[in-house]
Amino acid sequence: MLYDIFRMIGLITGYPLQLLFFKRKTYYEGGKKFRFYKGGKLVISNHYNMLDYVLTSFLVFPRKLNVIASEMPFRSKILRFLMKFFGVIQANRITKNMGFMDEAADVIKKGQLVQIYPEGQNTPDGNIHEFKKSYIVIAYRAGAPIVPVVTDGNYGLFKRARVIVGKEIDVSQFITSGRRTPTRQELENANNYIYSKVIALRKELEEIKNSRRK
Repeated sequence: MLYDIFRMIGLITGYPLQLLFFKRKTYYEGGKKFRFYKGGKLVISNHYNMLDYVLTSFLVFPRKLNVIASEMPFRSKILRFLMKFFGVIQANRITKNMGFMDEAADVIKKGQLVQIYPEGQNTPDGNIHEFKKSYIVIAYRAGAPIVPVVTDGNYGLFKRARVIVGKEIDVSQFITSGRRTPTRQELENANNYIYSKVIALRKELEEIKNSRRK
């Protein structure tokens, strides 16, 4: 509770500053605004750097956005405190402990939002690389939809960040085996569809940006 109070104070205080820093322009698949007001959801996004999480936090404001991150920030006591402050779930790439999937699913089942970057690493070259499939398992175990978000990573003063939010995706349509962990083929089918959707959203965002320049 204490963490949530401080987090909310921090977001309220930082809201005017992020308007200046990001100048975020948000678009929606099909032109229909998507609202994050209620319900547990898994938000997936391409990943330039840590500012992606800041951007998305204000996109879903005033709701809390938990996020799955690598083990590196947890090595520092100060950063570990900040991780708890923002509701970070650790995915340890060294030990390859898959416990983060159940932890994230449990958080979503409680009606909260969790963000994950399926690429598993920063991709500053701007390309959207291969997705790791653990995000599908999380959404399936949570019984919650996936919401794809694509950003252009254009962060900074005197810049404008653009982001597009896709429609909810129900992964259960790809999983008919009834297993707690979907089969390899089910994961492949779901991932191919979702990855293609994210690529299409990226293309749509670029087309919007190019049309605004004309």
